[in-house]
Amino acid sequence: MAEVTLGIGTSHSPMLSTPHEALAALADLDRARLPDFAAKARASEAWIGRELDPDVTRARHEATQAALDRLRRLLADEGPDVVVVIGDDQSEWFSPDSQPALCIYWGDTVESLPPPLESVPPVRRLSYWGLYGDGANRTFPVDAGLGRHLVETLTHQFEFDVAHARVQPRHSPFGHAWSFVHQRLMGEQVRPIVPIMLNTYYPPNQPTLKRCYELGKAVRRAIDSWDSDKTVAVIASGGLTHFVIDEDLDRKVIAAMESGDESALEKMPENLFKVGTAEIKNWLPVISAMNAAGLRYHQVDYVPCYRSEAGTGNAMCFAYWE
Repeated sequence: MAEVTLGIGTSHSPMLSTPHEALAALADLDRARLPDFAAKARASEAWIGRELDPDVTRARHEATQAALDRLRRLLADEGPDVVVVIGDDQSEWFSPDSQPALCIYWGDTVESLPPPLESVPPVRRLSYWGLYGDGANRTFPVDAGLGRHLVETLTHQFEFDVAHARVQPRHSPFGHAWSFVHQRLMGEQVRPIVPIMLNTYYPPNQPTLKRCYELGKAVRRAIDSWDSDKTVAVIASGGLTHFVIDEDLDRKVIAAMESGDESALEKMPENLFKVGTAEIKNWLPVISAMNAAGLRYHQVDYVPCYRSEAGTGNAMCFAYWE
């Protein structure tokens, strides 16, 4: 039977692939999309200056690159046969008007289908490589056998209502949650994946915290029942809090992961997990799957990367279970 041997959690923010010198330009995006930006800036005035000091932001940016390098080496050294990647689609294959709560792709391959560089806003062009490399289309292997097994087992044995896809939509790129893993964690050492798409972002059908934990337990048991001798890694892609950073919430999440206490997070109010911060829900199935597999949490780094006077940015977290 197959065996889960490794878990990884990683943030996938464009900030991670943007040069430090250009990070401040990303604050303009926050000014445009946050209606209460000015109020948050006033509330943060007493402390935000030290977080935006160039020496501080540069050191934090360098720390994130070191953490990604460590996860990349870990994945390469472990060498799993298959990688299950749990992430959220953000208007890439689906739209806010047509969004499954849970979808598994099990075609034989998937293409990156990068957008033309000239169609990307200038500040986003700086992080383009972190998702699409040099912009050439690439085809990546998918373990269709495990994908189908997960669809069937989650549906019939564990009573999840699973949407599935065997044919890739051609209208837009492969989701950034998976492209980031290919580009920044795998590089040239590509391994077959199974993409699990979890709707953390768009109302009204986001899975609850409890349901996310239940999914992880079911995924682990489904992998265990797969008639294969392959080793499997499970990766959470996204998070932690953003676009407004909440270090208190982040540290509660990290403490729960360190202790393996699923109930601590399950009892938190659902309304804390919305917009970008909702990507923490991508981590919950991995937490419960790793707990069930008896694998232990290891923190690589936690780096709150502020970029504006309103306390916006992305709290980066990098961790593994083995």
